[in-house]
Amino acid sequence: MRHNITMIRKASERRICVFCKLDHRVYTKKEVSFLDVIVLLVVTGVMAFAIWGGPDLRSMLIFMSLAFVLQVFLRVRYRESVKCPHCGFDPILYRNNNEDAAQKVKTFMENRADNPQYMLKPRPRIKALIRKSDDPEASKELTPAPEPEEPFPEPVSPPNDLIF
Repeated sequence: MRHNITMIRKASERRICVFCKLDHRVYTKKEVSFLDVIVLLVVTGVMAFAIWGGPDLRSMLIFMSLAFVLQVFLRVRYRESVKCPHCGFDPILYRNNNEDAAQKVKTFMENRADNPQYMLKPRPRIKALIRKSDDPEASKELTPAPEPEEPFPEPVSPPNDLIF
């Protein structure tokens, strides 16, 4: 039996978006770990010796400010990496408020359509849903939209008599 006990794990991993089915990199570290606290203590000690020539209570202010900045950085980095860069889906926002998450995806996709930066990037595999609005009971049903045609036709090879 093999045991994998490590103090340092990978900083990020590839995850598949549940909305568009494309993968993206997500940072797994959300909070300050024990190893980070040790590194902060060493950095604070070195700074205290450099500034005051020895240990000083004022170095606790440096330690607390560095710990606060590190915690905020890790939280913001995790929160931004969870969002899908292809469709704009945010699972944390979706868990709290479905309508806001749907609105964010809609605005992201509208902005993506107008942005030439996304022209050569993979397109999200989202099946559009059409609501039937004639009947109030039928409007609750969602039906899949017809499959779109390919944007680019297959290349056609020239006839053999035109080749020199």
